[in-house]
Amino acid sequence: MKHIDVDALGYDSDALFERASALSQQLKLTIDKHKLPRLQLTDDKLVLLFDNFSQIYVDFTLDGSWKSRIIAGKKQGLVKACKPAKGLRILDATAGWGRDAAILSHMGATVVMLERSPLMRALLADGLSRLPADSSLKERVSLIFMDAFDYLSELTATDFPDVIYIDPMHPERRKSALVKKEMQVLHQLIGPDRAPGELVKLAMKRVKQRVVVKWPQRLPPVLAPDFTIGGKTVRFDVFLKH
Repeated sequence: MKHIDVDALGYDSDALFERASALSQQLKLTIDKHKLPRLQLTDDKLVLLFDNFSQIYVDFTLDGSWKSRIIAGKKQGLVKACKPAKGLRILDATAGWGRDAAILSHMGATVVMLERSPLMRALLADGLSRLPADSSLKERVSLIFMDAFDYLSELTATDFPDVIYIDPMHPERRKSALVKKEMQVLHQLIGPDRAPGELVKLAMKRVKQRVVVKWPQRLPPVLAPDFTIGGKTVRFDVFLKH
């Protein structure tokens, strides 16, 4: 899948100019209201405008498209594999659009998201800033702008999470009806993650209980897991700390 660079930022109204200017400098983007793809600052959120796609943005409010996953609860593979519960500390090493992190947090866990892409970090931060004041996720979800290898390499034993969750991007991810547009865009923006097997090995040295890897059902595992929780298109390979 072709890599796409986003180097422009637009804004909806003149009242947003100062915010747009500051954000463009932070992300090293050019102010341009017409170029596609681009980030767009609207009156209520930060969105990504992409060719042939409608607005894409981070939403942690757990309504709308989230309802089916909330109803699925403990039946879904992500929850079975990570076993989120009150007091459990989970590191989401590859945050992406933040959806899995939100579900894990909604189930009671405290989740730290890592994101290496400046653009995705800005979208995630915007999503967190729009959480309602009374949302429980405000206290349970946080974001760190850092590469997973660097973060884990610097992590001390006292800060090891209970669970490390990894959803790597990979070269074999294909554009199809089974791959949602948000994931197509994410892959085009970020590209494949380097050496997911090495990341799992490092994660196993920095975790208290388990490492969970989300991976396409049709591909062999990055390493031999202790067990797997299967699904229609993806599975969750679980590596237990022995």
